[in-house]
Amino acid sequence: MKLILAMLLLFSGYVSASCSSISDHDKRSYCQAREEGSSCSSIGDHDLRSACEAEKGSSCSSIGDHDQRAYCEAKKGSSCSSIGDHDLRAACEAEKGSSCSSIGDHDQRAFCEAKKGSSCSSIGDHDLRSQCEAMKR
Repeated sequence: MKLILAMLLLFSGYVSASCSSISDHDKRSYCQAREEGSSCSSIGDHDLRSACEAEKGSSCSSIGDHDQRAYCEAKKGSSCSSIGDHDLRAACEAEKGSSCSSIGDHDQRAFCEAKKGSSCSSIGDHDLRSQCEAMKR
């Protein structure tokens, strides 16, 4: 009975999704910076902190990982073609108007589809689903 009540509350909107339910500290801080306007400074991972700062106006050049740097540059107008990772390139292309269907990872594909209007409910990874729900608030 408690499970049914919890699910009804969740689907009815009484349970508010926020970044605070993300268990990974860096992902939670990144979500809070993006969705709630917090600073990127508490993010420990260098590349994630640099990507966060780039989304707030800084350059992508300090991101060490080639694919993440190329993805960051694509968000600022460059092509997605220099991204080597197939799923990340497909997600990048989807953000520029293509379909999410070529993303191989189920959760990443569902996250991509949620960015285009679908529900977050089919995302299995708890942190990614929480990020998705925070994005949709």
